[in-house]
Amino acid sequence: MEIKDYREPAPRRGQEAEPIREFSAADEAIHEAEVAAEPREQPISERGGARFLTGVSHLLSWVLSPVLMPTYAIITVFGLSMLSFAPMHSKLIIIAIVFGLTAVLPALAILVLMKYGDVHDAALTRRTDRFIPYVVTGCCLLGCGFYLSTTGVPRWVCLFYIGAALATVVNLLVNYRWKISAHGAGIGGYIAMIMIMNRYGLPHYNLWGWCVGAVLAAGLLGTARVWLGRHTPMQTVIGELVGFAGVLSMELLIPE
Repeated sequence: MEIKDYREPAPRRGQEAEPIREFSAADEAIHEAEVAAEPREQPISERGGARFLTGVSHLLSWVLSPVLMPTYAIITVFGLSMLSFAPMHSKLIIIAIVFGLTAVLPALAILVLMKYGDVHDAALTRRTDRFIPYVVTGCCLLGCGFYLSTTGVPRWVCLFYIGAALATVVNLLVNYRWKISAHGAGIGGYIAMIMIMNRYGLPHYNLWGWCVGAVLAAGLLGTARVWLGRHTPMQTVIGELVGFAGVLSMELLIPE
């Protein structure tokens, strides 16, 4: 970029030299305006590649939202386990009720809290916004587990939702001192559910491939949350471990 010299030109031979004029406030303002008008290189955070990664991270965060994981779980159960032979209309009714209990009700609670100013945004980015939504979510998960126990599905299916409620309670308690990833807890519980289904669900084929895919999805989701600045890497990993342990502990601690 060319920098203009505001000093007067050197006098010609025989011409009386004029004193050198110093920068005035007006000259400074003109110079700053010219510099601002020069084309500048776009910052890395505003470049197309970074904007694309931010968009993908937001997409992953919404598609793999923790309130959707219980619905994904029951769909997986009805698609890959012995319950795939159940009548379609029965499966659709159960999926709809699970979605209503574990996704619609918590979302409505968050919207109501936002309306009254108790929650600042739907993503619950502030740690102080999470108490009531976590309580509502935990109660909905418990209710879903007890509802499924009345439908005749195997015990391990019901325990997934009770274990997810336990993980929500742990998140709630930790939230008083620290912030861990609810997204991580959701997908961690889903991984544990696939492992349990591979053992008890009489699947059509070995589900370790699905388990590996879920682990990769968990890694992508954790990276997305870190990229968006929602969590640190440690917070995402701890969240995934809490969700995984919450679901798996129910299966190991409750006897047949």
